Amino acid sequence: MTTSTATFPSVEWFEQLAAITVEDEAYRKLGRLNAVIAFKHGDTNISCNFDVLSIHDIKEISDEELRDVDIVIEMPTDIWDGMLANIRENNHAIGEWTLNTLDLRLDEEIHKNLMEDGFKADFFFRYNPSLQVFIDNSAKL
Repeated sequence: MTTSTATFPSVEWFEQLAAITVEDEAYRKLGRLNAVIAFKHGDTNISCNFDVLSIHDIKEISDEELRDVDIVIEMPTDIWDGMLANIRENNHAIGEWTLNTLDLRLDEEIHKNLMEDGFKADFFFRYNPSLQVFIDNSAKL
C-alpha cells in the first residue's frame, strides 16, 4: 500500500491513482480505454484523459468545461465517500458499491454526457471494467 498525503478529490489524488493504475496488470489486460472522463464530487471536477493505456492531462475543471468531456461520473458526496470507504475496507468495491451497481440503484444515473451524446454516454458501460479497476486502485493510496 502506498502512503498518500493527497486527499480525494484533488488533482494530486487522481495523479497518484493514475500512476498506480497504468502499472496494474489487471487494468492493462482489460483493453483500451479511450475517453476523457470527469469525476464530480461536490463542487470539485477532476478531468482525466484515458488515452489507450495512459492516463494523463489530469486537471481541475469548471462546471462549464464538463460539457467538453466524454463522460461525467457524478454522485452525491456521501455516496462517493461510502464507495471509497468500501474499497479501502475490501481492497475493491463489493456488493452495491461498484460503479455499475451504483448507476443502477440510485435514482439518477451516475454517468452522463452533458451534450446528450448517446454514443459517448455509452462509454460508461463499454469501459466500466477498466473504470472499476481505476477506482478500486484507490485502496492502494
